[in-house]
Amino acid sequence: MTPTADPAQARWNDYWTRYAAEYDEHQLCRLAHPEERETWSRVWTEVLPTGASTILDAGTGSGNMALLLAGSGHTVTGIDLATGMLEQAHAKCADHPNPPTFLVGDAVDPPFAPGSFDAIVSRYLLWTLRDAPTALGQWFELLRPGGVLVAVDAPWFRGEDTLPHGTERQDHFASAYDAEAFERLTFGRAGTEQIIAEWEAAGFADVRADPLTEVLELDRAHGVAPGHSPQLQQRFSARRPD
Repeated sequence: MTPTADPAQARWNDYWTRYAAEYDEHQLCRLAHPEERETWSRVWTEVLPTGASTILDAGTGSGNMALLLAGSGHTVTGIDLATGMLEQAHAKCADHPNPPTFLVGDAVDPPFAPGSFDAIVSRYLLWTLRDAPTALGQWFELLRPGGVLVAVDAPWFRGEDTLPHGTERQDHFASAYDAEAFERLTFGRAGTEQIIAEWEAAGFADVRADPLTEVLELDRAHGVAPGHSPQLQQRFSARRPD
């Protein structure tokens, strides 16, 4: 079954497309603060390979992290299944000195040859993966020996039996990501230990999780997306053995 033919994935794609502009507006407001850009640059550069690299941004969304990395000289390809998100990403490329390539693509099964990338990054993607073990296996193959996998996420829904309702967006989210959906989302309510264990089981080495306390402070200072509360995010990183 193709991802667009999967009814659950289709609902999720529709949700992110429907709220792409609202999502991106919030992200751009945050990145308008110089300290936000500086912090997120450090989040990635501290663990990415030295020098210009070929990077896949899996689940790129509206492309802001791909654009940030491309601005540092990397060759970046961003993929997503939500076409509305990609429209937001493409709209920001015109004046960029080194724009990423944005493509429709499935993060669980990216459409690239083995060994295509020096690094794979994602932000707020892990919890959305409908088949995390398959995704990790595919990412392992896409990385060159010694390549780096980096993901930023948090246990946004851990321990929640129900999701918030009230606003139109919250109701739409709760409908798209219902209890049945979370049964498929391996990392939807996973803790740090489970994520590390899954990465190690996929063959990755030097797996670690670094708490992003500086990002938490920025979330408290500048606000988070509607329906969310500030939570300590983790930067997971690992490498494909040489």
